[in-house]
Amino acid sequence: MTPKHLWLVVLVALFILPIQSLNCVHLDNAILESVKLLGSISSSSPLKCLKEIKDFEFPKEILSYIQNVKGDMKEAFYRLSIEALNIFSHNGSISPVTKERLQRIRMRLFEQVQQAQDCFMDEEKENTEGDRKPQHTSPKDLQRVYLELNKYFTRIKKFLREKNYSFCAWMIVGAEMRRCFMIFYNFKKLLKMH
Repeated sequence: MTPKHLWLVVLVALFILPIQSLNCVHLDNAILESVKLLGSISSSSPLKCLKEIKDFEFPKEILSYIQNVKGDMKEAFYRLSIEALNIFSHNGSISPVTKERLQRIRMRLFEQVQQAQDCFMDEEKENTEGDRKPQHTSPKDLQRVYLELNKYFTRIKKFLREKNYSFCAWMIVGAEMRRCFMIFYNFKKLLKMH
């Protein structure tokens, strides 16, 4: 191959590689934007909300089940994003200020769900086009992951109901969702390093 043609191959390769994972790059940006928005809202909570803080016991053990397969991690994060969107889609009796804040979070989470779905679908498409079987952890492990996530979100929903969807309850849940997204984001980044 002549140096002129080799240069073209290198140039094409440089542009093709990022395109394959562009949706996942957008997902990383969407996560960081969600974290930033949730942080700005939860940081404005008054001191009176401190007495209501609760540990929702994020199930960190699920990370060990999904750490070896990228597709499972993406699918778990997609499900987590949908659950977060469902929580913030509550339309009960809340103040107009809280309603406006929740609307901004809802719009951001909707975009995050779309990006998570696109990223997950890209991997599935890549696996089928490359004649590779998609890698997955054992069905038993995936069931456990989804069961633990379901329990986690049930605790959050119960907390909101018990607190009558108060301003403080929303601020606490916002801080928890921010923490949850950061756990996944940092774990994903850590896995890319290896």
